[in-house]
Order: sequence, then structure tokens, then C-alpha cells
Amino acid sequence: MTYKSSLILSASLIATSFIMLPQAAQAQQSQADDELRVDEMVVTARKREESLQDVPLAVTALDARAIDELHVNVITDFDKVVPNIDLADNPFAGQALGATIRGVGFSDLEKSFEPAVGFSIDGVFLANNTGAAIDGFDFEQVEVLRGPQGTLFGRNTVGGVINVTRTRPTGEAGLRVGTRIGNHKNREYFVVANAPQIHNILSTKVYAFSKQRDTFATNIVTGEKDKQTDSIAYGAAFLFEPDNEKVEALLSFDFFNDDSNGPPTYSLSVPSGPNGQGDLFCDIASGIIAGGAAVPNGAGCASGSIDLARDSDFELFARGTPFVTVIDGWSLTSNISFQISDNLTLTSITGYRETDEQLLEENVGGPAVQSVEIPGVGFLLGVPQLELLVQNRVQTANQFSQEFRLNGTYGDKLEYVAGIYYLDAEYTLNGGGFANGDFGNTQALGNVAAITQTAQQSLAVAAFFDATYAITDRLSFSGGFRYSYEEKDFQNNFILTAAPGVTGQTVDLSEDWDNPTWRAILKYDVNNDVNVYGAYSRGFRSGGFNGRAASPASSGPFDEETVDSFELGVRAEFFGNRLRINPTAFYGIYDDKQEENLLAVPGSNGQTIETFVENASQVDIKGIELEAQAILTSELSIRGSFGYVDAEFDEFLVSDLSDPTGQSLIDVADTRNLRSGPDTTISAGANYTRPILSGQLLLSFDALYYYQDEITTSAQSDPLGLGRDVVASNNGFDFSVTVETQRASGPNLRVSGFINDAFDNRNGRLANSIVIPNTFTFGTGAVTRVYGVEATIDF
Repeated sequence: MTYKSSLILSASLIATSFIMLPQAAQAQQSQADDELRVDEMVVTARKREESLQDVPLAVTALDARAIDELHVNVITDFDKVVPNIDLADNPFAGQALGATIRGVGFSDLEKSFEPAVGFSIDGVFLANNTGAAIDGFDFEQVEVLRGPQGTLFGRNTVGGVINVTRTRPTGEAGLRVGTRIGNHKNREYFVVANAPQIHNILSTKVYAFSKQRDTFATNIVTGEKDKQTDSIAYGAAFLFEPDNEKVEALLSFDFFNDDSNGPPTYSLSVPSGPNGQGDLFCDIASGIIAGGAAVPNGAGCASGSIDLARDSDFELFARGTPFVTVIDGWSLTSNISFQISDNLTLTSITGYRETDEQLLEENVGGPAVQSVEIPGVGFLLGVPQLELLVQNRVQTANQFSQEFRLNGTYGDKLEYVAGIYYLDAEYTLNGGGFANGDFGNTQALGNVAAITQTAQQSLAVAAFFDATYAITDRLSFSGGFRYSYEEKDFQNNFILTAAPGVTGQTVDLSEDWDNPTWRAILKYDVNNDVNVYGAYSRGFRSGGFNGRAASPASSGPFDEETVDSFELGVRAEFFGNRLRINPTAFYGIYDDKQEENLLAVPGSNGQTIETFVENASQVDIKGIELEAQAILTSELSIRGSFGYVDAEFDEFLVSDLSDPTGQSLIDVADTRNLRSGPDTTISAGANYTRPILSGQLLLSFDALYYYQDEITTSAQSDPLGLGRDVVASNNGFDFSVTVETQRASGPNLRVSGFINDAFDNRNGRLANSIVIPNTFTFGTGAVTRVYGVEATIDF
């Protein structure tokens, strides 16, 4: 569909909305002041339904209405309103999500590395972060649980959990159609259709979604904006509810195909100076090593890349090789509950998922070096241009998970959850840097980069129990325990590598880890509206193997890590529940933290780069959080949040490479960054809604301010002291105006105009950077100001 036809379709949808306005029923009357209150939220943070204010955990929950008001249309937008969290696209894997909560995070593309923040869709946990950066057109509710959640949610929740619930089949005939059109040729369309219930038993929902968008900047190599986002998703859900009301089964099928390209990339590399310190790839591109090449201005260097972008307010970037990051796959989810008795329910959650991915990109982030054609000989090195470091990674992955859970009560004092969990996941990877044959050529260095065939099979099993006991009417104790066992089999065939003597070697390794995690919470209800709690919890992230190793020596295994967290919180409502204030303080001890570091292999003169995984000794994490909401009048409400995290290495012990015995350790904490997300996060928002046109319409204004402190993006400190390992802080103002109708039956209409990051006059900003000492430094960009219109019709 062309951009012009997209605009015509959107305009037609908006026009249809206003044509139907006279048919709208009277809008709902404003509530009397004594009936105003902050909406009660029901959450499943402890795998049972509870009021948000009664849960002694740090949880932020947003329902469908709040999501619409805040215009958080993708999962990564939620960090605008949730304290101490950073969410970002990882463009180096298909729909991958980088997530950090309270200084604990993970943003790597390698599937042998476990996420540190759990991500759940309809109760099924993803085994890795691929496919987690999803759009929110069909969200029913999103819960963000901060802090370790190892007891109930298990593996890979040392930072917290993001729990997404999508809408269920309604059992009534209905159709929701929407579009979102914006700058940079953003075009989104979705439809959600519900069918009438069949024989009072079976309800059905189907959906489809598509999204296209160009890069926010023009590529000077092509003279055009590159295609960036191009994805579709579709699926169906079936809800089975027999007459006996004891069984309920929800079955969902989902399919997705994403043929997207990555965002603008930038070289931050600089040439070597008189002291000899600089970046190897910039020197190559400047002809210092690859003599005889025709070097475009700044190829492979900051001067021809990030400097160009900044000087143009990020309207321009340079990329000669396409940045392809595609994924397609499907999933099956089953949620079945059986009411055994009035006090006991058995739940089964089954999930299966398959994905196929490819990443094809040139890491350096600048224009390619153009070679000179020698008459009678041909181009230098036999190619028209030099691609400094190209990655071509093709991989498949699948996972199967099964959870059985018993929810029950005993008398009027004890409520409990018990269950078992099973996960079987595997992936295979073919690729690495370009090499002769199937994967192309790495030309600039005159040799091949690491080419591997990697596979891993993972098995995880666990048993858990969590209960709450009412000691008195006001005092309760919650305790939980989980035992986890994980086993991994890892294979790596080093087909080609620059490391001498490694080509053709294979590794076949196996290791297992087990760990108990537990939680204890004491909660006291001061009165019906205020409670305080103190909590201790532990999270566990298993050890593993290095899927990006370029030699057997760096394949692993590396050790497990744990986080012990202490938390003190208050959950309070005042003035007849018109004001809600939830402050939290926390302290965490992060033991044996796993760190992936991109380093040049000693003795290779920077020409061989490997990822080494090391376990840091300990990280101390402490901080505070505050969330507040208030209903000021029947028309005006406000909300805000504040978060502060102080996280740093106590020490970082690694092997002393100068010791031939390998027994000595040295503390390198001064040269390591803790990639802990922003130290400070702030948000403040307001919603003003009132009936207009004699009550036929509701008019809403929404405003949101958000701030995120600077982020350390690379585990390696910038050896040149240029600060390239840090991305600057960012803040923005989002505004929207919405007109909608409220009908008891018939169509409901909603039209919004919005602008995000309204006062940033740039097209984009630097969003991430990776420092590979003395070799190269590159980064990726993110869009700033976004504006457009949304229109939705509910039939």
C-alpha cells in the first residue's frame, strides 16, 4: 500500500467517524465529587487476582484505557511512566527487547545468554528476548514487577518481570478497526474481530496488524530514507466455557513476519594520533593500512558518520550496506483452568514457539571504503569496495513450556499457590563475520573473521510454593520457595576463524546448575487505605556458555548469578481514594554478575575480536521509587513517578593474563562499566476529559513529561576518554487531543492527534553505543519527534 493511499484510507476512517457522530448516545455523566476515586486495578503479580494496593510488591499496572491515554503503543514506550526501568529495541536481533529494571538488565542478541528481566505473554515466558519488542494494539493490561521474582516466576527474573495480557474473546459480535499514521511514513493498521458465542460454549477472536515505517534520516549513500519497519502479525483465540462453569480453556494461535531493517547506524571511531591510540578500523578506512584505496570522507570514522549526523540534527546518515534484521515465526498458547472445589483451582499453561531469524549488517557504521580500479588488473583486492566488518547470522529457535499450578485457600486465613514448571528450548546459529563461500568476504583485514555453527539445548524444571497467612486482621506473612534445576548442552563448530589453529575445531560441552530461591514478606494494614510492608527476595540466573566464542578457550561455561533484594514499601490512598501514593525503598546485593565483553584477542593486533563472559564479584544496588495518582476533579487527573538507582561494582576480579599459571586475579573495576540503566527517571502526566456538544462527545487532552538520566551502554570504558561509552540523558513532552463517543450499543468512535517529544527539533538521537577498545566504536540511532493521527472504530 502506498503512502498516499494510506493517507486516503486514514482520512476516510476519520471522516466516517465524524459522519456517525450525530448517532452517538449521550456521553456518560460526570461523577459526583464524593464518588471520584483512583481506579482499582486487579493484578496477577502473585499468580492470583489481587487489588494492586493490597500486593506487597513494587508493581506498576496499566490497563487498556491508561495505555490509550498515554499513547504507549509499543512495549518500549512503557519506560516513560514506570520508575527505574529502561526499555529499548535491540536492533541486532528480530524484535528483540533490551530491558533493565533497578540496575539489572540485559540487551544482547546471543541466545546462549539468558535474559535478566522476564517477559511473559498471556502467562507464557519467552526463553530469550527475541520477539519481545511487541506492539500494543491488543493489550488488555501490562504489569511491570520490579525486583527479583524468582519464587513464582523463576528463571531469569533477577531484575523483574514484564507481564503482558492480551484481550480475550468477548463472546459477542464486535469489530475494532484502527489506524495510526505519522511522520517518517509511519503506517499502522489493525483489526480485532469477535464472533458471537456458539452454543453458549465457544467464543472466537481473530486479529491482524501491519506496520511500515522509514528511517528518520536520509541515507546519503542512497539519497533516500531507507525502509526500516515492515511487519505483519495475525492470529486467533478460542475461549471454551462449558455449561458446568468448572472448566475454562483459552487457546491462542499467533503468526508474525517481520522483514524490517535496522535504524541508522553511526561510526564513533577515531584515527590513531601521535600517541598511537585510536581505532583500527578507522585507520584502515583512512588508508593507513589499506593503502591504495579511494577513501570517501571519513569512511569508517566519526568524521563521516556521527559528526555528519549531529551537524545535520540527525537528518543524515551514511550506510553503504543494508542493515537487515528479519524474523518470522508462530506460537501456540493454551491456558486451561479447572475448579476442583470451591477452594481449589488447577491451572495448566502450555506454550510452544518457533522463530527463524537473519541478521545481515556492517558493524562499523559508516560508508564503505571505495577501492581503486587498476587498468588490466581490476579493483584492489578484487572487489569494488571494502566492507570492514559484516555480520551474517542465520538462526532458528524453538521453545516448549508447561506449567501446572494449584491455587487454593484453607479456611479464611491461608491463601496459597503451588506448582511445577518445565521448559525445553533450543537454538541453532550459522554465521558470524563474512567469510569466503556461503557467507561472503571480509576484505579489509585480508583474512576471515570468526565463522561458527552453534547450537544449544536447554532444559529447566522447577517446583514452587507461595502462601499468605493472616496472623491477625491487620498483620499477614507471605513466604515462598522455589527449587530450580537447569541443564544445557552446547555445541560449537569453528568452521573458519582468524585465530591460529582453531579452524575446524569443535566443542561439545554440558553443564547443569541448581538453585533455591525464596521470598519472605511481612505486611501490616495501618487502616483500610494504608499498608506498609517489608520484603526479602532472591532471584537466580543460571550459568551458561558463550555462543559468540571465536575459540574453544572462551566457550565457557561461566557461573550462575544471584540477586538478594530487601524492600520496604508503603501503599496508601487518601481523601476517599482520590489520591494514591506508593513509595518504595530497596537494597540489592548482586553476586557473581555475568558480563559479556567484546575484546581483542591478545596477540592478534586487534584483528581477532572475541566475546568473553566474566563473572564480576559483587554489585551493590540501592534506590527509591515513588508513584502517585490523583483525581483532582471529575474532569482532571494527574499521575507521576520518580525513580533513583545507585549501582556500582564493589570489585571485578578477572584472570591476570600475564600470569602463565592462570591462577592470579586482578581487580579491573576501574575499566568496567555497569550497564545499569538510567540513575534517575521522572514522569509527570495529566489527563483532562469533559463532555462537549451537549454531551454527545468526550474531549480529552493528555500531556506527559518524562526524563531519563544518561545511560552507560558498553561494558568497556572508552580507553580514549571520549565518553563514547555513555549516551546522554533525554527528556521529552508528549501531547495529544482525543475526541470520542460513548455508546451503550452501536459504534464507538475515537480520533486522536498526537505529538511525542514535541520540543526536540532533531530528527533523532544517539540511542546506543558499543566500544571495542582499540578496534572500533559504533552506535545506533532512535527517532525523537513523532507526530500523527490515530483513529479507531469499535462496532
